[in-house]
Amino acid sequence: MPALLLAMVLLVALAAGCGEGEQEAVTIPQTTPSTATTAPVAEESVQVYFLLGEMPATVTREVEGGAPEALEELMKGPSPEEEEQGFATAIPGGTRLRSYAVEGEVATADFSGELASYGGGSAMVQAITAQITETVRANDPRVTTVVITVDGVSADEALQP
Repeated sequence: MPALLLAMVLLVALAAGCGEGEQEAVTIPQTTPSTATTAPVAEESVQVYFLLGEMPATVTREVEGGAPEALEELMKGPSPEEEEQGFATAIPGGTRLRSYAVEGEVATADFSGELASYGGGSAMVQAITAQITETVRANDPRVTTVVITVDGVSADEALQP
């Protein structure tokens, strides 16, 4: 609701500054029924979780955005400088983010089939899951639960140890 109010105030301010001395009347509805959630304000950097040893550890990437952009950065893997510092990833190369959606407090991140080519093992599945989950939670304050899918198939089925 605060985001909606801010948007309305900005709209009124913008309308007041338009034209050459002309004022347009702007009607602001008293109630706006909506079931959609508003996206958080984009930041100038995102937090991405790679592995440092066997534990997820964060690095900052200087890109504007939120969770989807952070996941895109995660798919790129650690930079050469980050690798020199010991960062690694369990995400298989070539994996792409297909979609990202939030409903309530649940985010669903769908990835391309390359994510399932991790080579097996429960430790790898846990590492992949931790990297994705922590990256989403660090960049989307609305989210408490992250659902991971691979080409639309639940990770429970697609990422078998």
